[in-house]
Amino acid sequence: MPGTPDPVLGSQLLTHAVASAVGIVLVGVVYAARERIASERLLPAVLGAVFAAATLAVWGVARVVTDAFPPGVTENPTAMGGVLVFSLLVLAGFVYATARLYARYGLVVPLVGLFGVTELVWWAFLHVRGESDALGMFVFFGPMFVAVVLLVTGIEYIVRRVWAGRGQKKRREITGESR
Repeated sequence: MPGTPDPVLGSQLLTHAVASAVGIVLVGVVYAARERIASERLLPAVLGAVFAAATLAVWGVARVVTDAFPPGVTENPTAMGGVLVFSLLVLAGFVYATARLYARYGLVVPLVGLFGVTELVWWAFLHVRGESDALGMFVFFGPMFVAVVLLVTGIEYIVRRVWAGRGQKKRREITGESR
């Protein structure tokens, strides 16, 4: 179908499998290193930078292999550099924020969001041609994905605090404790 992007790996199923595997590995690393991530700021920053660089490298390699660079890459390399730096900062910041929120507060939404956004971004970056390039769309939609995950994380945090407060109040009523 005209305008539909082609999967670089040959099939949609394989593309989803690879993107999902990357998401699972990233979430697994955050889970395994949660104690260090909670106490250190450098580790999640490095994890975010490595992930962002790898993700953008996948986008670039997919286009080099298929000779399918969008015209803006050669027409305006300065703007393209800006898009790459912006995307790197959004991706790295997203990993940093979600890893710290999970590790410090035990929130589940950041891990789910980390997996979902990772799978979606890698799936999109492993497609070429089509009506618009995935990186160009990420510039607009990436920050929205981050905002939605952080908003829902905030809701989870508030609900847990209210729930925990009710649980403590109920426990005091049952045991007859006073404040």
